Amino acid sequence: MLVSLEAKLINRKYLDSVKELVKPHTPQYCYQCAKCTSACTASKVIPEYKPHLIVALTRMGLIKQLLDSGIIWACTECWKCGEYCPQNVAPVEVIIALKNLAVASGYRPPEDLIAMARNVIELGRISPPIEVLSKEFEIYSRESLNLPPLVRPYAHESMRKTLKDLLGGL
Repeated sequence: MLVSLEAKLINRKYLDSVKELVKPHTPQYCYQCAKCTSACTASKVIPEYKPHLIVALTRMGLIKQLLDSGIIWACTECWKCGEYCPQNVAPVEVIIALKNLAVASGYRPPEDLIAMARNVIELGRISPPIEVLSKEFEIYSRESLNLPPLVRPYAHESMRKTLKDLLGGL
């Protein structure tokens, strides 16, 4: 398949951006041992999510294709891949750089992430309190257990404004 000169230049621009963002980690040292993928929590649930392949595709300059696929959003940022990597590649750093690059390039994060961000803005946490179900199928709420209501964590208004701006003015 022939790749146009324009596509190569775009991919080179993305690749340079990612390399700059992941310093001091060294994705170019990845030798595809897949230890990162074997440690990855997300890859156990989403078989097509493989951190070592994301690093390989990034090194090959196929960043636009990664961004278009949306697979980068599967990373839970548990950092296990960085702990397991024998070469200090830290695939999580590459993936975070790709996520930042995606948002900066106009890609929209998945709706679930946007909903969590909205909850952080409105509630101060990623999800509202939920009711729980016992083994006997009884539903319990904080109130029914005589627990105090959750207090909204302190968050400076500038943080909420910045988060709203980053997410397109939610």
